[in-house]
Formats: sequence, structure tokens, C-alpha cells
Amino acid sequence: MKKVSLLLLVGLLLTSLLALSQGTSTPADTQTPSSTIAATVNGEQITIATLENAAAISQIFQVVFSQLPQAFGQTLLSTPEGTAFLDRYQRDVLNQIIDSRIMVQQAVALGMEADESQVADNVQSRLDQIMQQNQMTVEQIDAALQQQGSSLEDYKTRLAQSIREQLMVQALQQSVIADVSVSDADVQAYYDAHQADYTNADGTIKPLSDVSANIHDNLLKNAQRDRWSQWFKDVKASADIQISF
Repeated sequence: MKKVSLLLLVGLLLTSLLALSQGTSTPADTQTPSSTIAATVNGEQITIATLENAAAISQIFQVVFSQLPQAFGQTLLSTPEGTAFLDRYQRDVLNQIIDSRIMVQQAVALGMEADESQVADNVQSRLDQIMQQNQMTVEQIDAALQQQGSSLEDYKTRLAQSIREQLMVQALQQSVIADVSVSDADVQAYYDAHQADYTNADGTIKPLSDVSANIHDNLLKNAQRDRWSQWFKDVKASADIQISF
């Protein structure tokens, strides 16, 4: 079997943040060092192991010590600045996981569901892409994953859950922004205030009829983004988030 690159293994072993904390709840009296809790989101636990996997810490160290000058690795791990940088990076990743779990929790609470045929198609499409890009067979991919203590079936299961949750969150977003609209008056007001942005090569101003569709689409996208951002901000503010990392 051809030598598999580190980046390929990283890509295979890590799934979307949306699925990383799935099934990470651990009873307090049975915790081990690998399952120590990094955060709890509305009762759902995110383990240190989940965080380290999402941040790809071990893969980062492999790259640092195999492909970069030794002094860089020593500085990264032995100086306050280096360790502070790693802590900040992991905290940023943890915040992303927290946000993703809140979204998924809300999607589940509101009854959002994914089309399982679409999930299966996406899993197969991703697998086909990996095989094509790396000129590998299914058997070779499975062997590479088994070298890392995983398997192709494990990867497909995690990927399916990741895609399923992504589709659920997409449905949630569509539900939140469904009633956002832009009126003709909104378009007119924007056009009147930004006519200088809509000029012809000779300096004349384009009529509203030529640019109204573009203005409408841009205003709608901005309004939908703002609606989603505010909705999620409110939901997160009311969430029970406990960070112990």
C-alpha cells in the first residue's frame, strides 16, 4: 500500500465539529483522565479527549517535530508565550464546539430532521472524493485508518452523524430566517443613499430598475444573517454553559 500522508490521516480521523461531542457524556464517578470534562452545555458534556481531537493537538505536534525546526517546537512547548498560544487555540476550538452543540440541541428540540438518503449520498460522495484525490482504494483507506486505531466503518459512522447534524442545523437556520423579507421601500431607500455605487462608465447613474434585484438580494442576505446572529446570540445567552478547561 502506498504511504499515506499525515494530512490525509488527519482528514480521515477528524469529522466536523458538529459531531465531535456526540456521545461524550461520562458519569462523574467513572471519569478517567481521557474523559475529564472540558465543558458542559445544557447538561451535555464535552470531554478533554473530544477537545484534543477537534483541535488535532497530536497531529499538530507531529508536524511541529517532524517538519519544523526543533527550536520552534521547544519554544512552543517550553515558554509561557508558547503554552499561552496553545491554550488560546484550544479555548477557541472549545468555543466552536460549544456553539455547534447549542445549534444541534436547538435543532433537536425544534424537531428538525435530516433526509437519510441525503446523508448516505453525502457520505459516499466524501469517500469517493478521498479515494480520487489520494488514488486509494476502499481497502487501502480502511487499512490506513486501522493503523490509527480506527476503521472505515467507524469513520463513515462519524461522518454520517456529522452530516446529519449539519443538515439539521441548516434546517434550523432556514426556520429562523424564514419570515425575513425586504420591501420595495427598503430597496428604494438603499438605492437613494448609495447611488454613487451604481454608475455607468460615463458617470451616469444606473436606473433603479437595472440594479433593484441585486440590491434586494444583498439586503435580504444581510437581514437573514443579522436575524440568525441575533437569534443565536439570545439562545447562547440563555444556555447553561460551564467551562472547566
